[in-house]
Amino acid sequence: MKKRTKAFLGIIISIALVITLGITNIVPYFSVIPDMVKVGIDYISLDKNKNSVSGTELITKLDSIEIEHPFILANKVNFDAVRNEVKNNSFSPYTNSLYLSAIANADALLDTEIYPVLEYVLDEEDSILPISREIINRMIILGYAWQISGDTKYAERAWTELENVCSYDDWCNSHLLATAEMALAVSIGYDWFFDYLNDEQKALLAEKTWKYAIESALNDNHWFTWSKNNWNSICYSGIGIACMTFAGNNPEKAAEFLAMCYENMPIAFENFTPDGVYAEGPGYCQSGMNSIVYFIATSRNFFGTDFGMSEIAGFKELGYFPVYITTPTGMFNFGDNKAEQCYTPVLHWYASEYASPLLSAYQMTDVPSEFVADTSDNTERNGSGKEYALSSLWYNREYSQSDFSNEPLFSYLKSDVGQPLVLMRSAYLDKNAAFAGIKGGYNFINHGDLDIGTFVFDAMGERWAEELGPGSYDAPNYFLNTPAGGRWKNYCKRAEGQNTLVINPDATLDDQYVLAECDFVSHEETEGGGKALLDMTDAYRMNGASKVTREFELYNSSCLKITDKVKCIVPSEIYWFMHTKADIEITDNGKTAILTMGGKQMKATLSGDGEFSVLKAESLKGKYEYDADYSDIQKLTVHLEDIKEAEIIVDLEPLI
Repeated sequence: MKKRTKAFLGIIISIALVITLGITNIVPYFSVIPDMVKVGIDYISLDKNKNSVSGTELITKLDSIEIEHPFILANKVNFDAVRNEVKNNSFSPYTNSLYLSAIANADALLDTEIYPVLEYVLDEEDSILPISREIINRMIILGYAWQISGDTKYAERAWTELENVCSYDDWCNSHLLATAEMALAVSIGYDWFFDYLNDEQKALLAEKTWKYAIESALNDNHWFTWSKNNWNSICYSGIGIACMTFAGNNPEKAAEFLAMCYENMPIAFENFTPDGVYAEGPGYCQSGMNSIVYFIATSRNFFGTDFGMSEIAGFKELGYFPVYITTPTGMFNFGDNKAEQCYTPVLHWYASEYASPLLSAYQMTDVPSEFVADTSDNTERNGSGKEYALSSLWYNREYSQSDFSNEPLFSYLKSDVGQPLVLMRSAYLDKNAAFAGIKGGYNFINHGDLDIGTFVFDAMGERWAEELGPGSYDAPNYFLNTPAGGRWKNYCKRAEGQNTLVINPDATLDDQYVLAECDFVSHEETEGGGKALLDMTDAYRMNGASKVTREFELYNSSCLKITDKVKCIVPSEIYWFMHTKADIEITDNGKTAILTMGGKQMKATLSGDGEFSVLKAESLKGKYEYDADYSDIQKLTVHLEDIKEAEIIVDLEPLI
């Protein structure tokens, strides 16, 4: 759903909530209305790059430019680094594995029975986005092999793909994300195979890209032009790169769209300013960050400058985000994100740009396994040839450092869109290190949860406090995240599906206030860890709470202490939840719990109010038909009833 529509629909729903739920406590529900108005205003308030280059200046640039191919993503210098390794047999084990995997993937693509050309077929979202992305993969894999080896078999196979997509009736401009990705794919093909293609072939690629992508982007009022999410980055990047590639066909229109790119792409930068927190989480950070770096790298190769885009606050910090929220067992996967580590070749680009051996070393832990072709017809399902090719091109061979002593073990990451994080660890890139991360937040965020106060905790090579990640995108109204929206029927999106508090669960349809904004009031690094205090009051303002705080402390480099203080207006019901895959044994009259997993144990000690119990990972209101099977997960629980003031203190201490 488009963001403006969602905001205005939210206002209508909010008024309905006042009417239907405000009988017993009408004042708090009236506060929903100004909050939803604020949401609507926010989405039409555009923070454009006021210092961006004009269309007139870009036309002058285009008139004077001497194009050197290749320039998209990588240039001759990048390819020469690999060519020299091949010529001199001077590979390191890492670069050799990248090269061999990418070439094996390219060789497999030569078999059209395994990897046939792709028919124009719409997916469940009436889009050809999977096709577009697969063509990007194939162009990069085959282009890498052609550039390094010069063997025309790779170029011939690539032309078969390019000719096929040019035979389509359109590139699905009803779903411009797919259009932009296809424009990028064809642009890469044109640029990387420039010395192979004849004039007639080049003319066909230019004609179709202009007709199917660039003109459509210029002539229609697409919502991505003011969007703050990753549609902005992907659409502007893909079609902007196409405008550089095919500018010669119409310099004025190419300059017009490129001026929009440099002015409007920074609208989406708010998603990660000022400290690099990507609001939609680590998985979505990949697509947004990749697209921005693709555009900036290409702009520098083409124009010799990115016109100041990389100097905007937050861009440098964005490169560190995937590494900072990586845990010893995976990822702090809040929102609609999976726990797998988020590798991306742009981290090698960032590492060179900002002289960061940590980023390079992190990406180097993604070592290719032997490539084996399958019958899936999709290179993304059975390998990462595109990623390994780009890593091979962007990896800085001069880096041999592995000293991360200057990198912070404690981080408070501020977020302009209200997704602040506190992250603490005992070491980087150590599977046995301890990691504790907690988030504040603005619940009304794209792909977000009702998760203010949620946390993850890794120690001894295990994850003791779990995040459930995404639910079923097919669930009815899964992306309707307004008050009382359909998203909050899904257990893993509700507060009760997080490692946080639930207060008076029967008081509201949503078990945290959907429009709540909560930040850390204090945070400090300490010897062996750090601590932070999160004011969570706004998250429970509809649930009868007058003050809620959570203190989160990592100490002795591996122990975690969570202290929650709650004050309620009336006698209330309070739940404390922590999801875990560990077996749980309750002892000491409910004051101690022994968690066992992977032959290791964690002792949980409860002081203050309540006693431990164990619940299934399912809603207090019963299982929703779209909920996943969480039978391998339990909830360590504290349950208090008929209480106005509570203090719950839980210590987690490794035993083995």
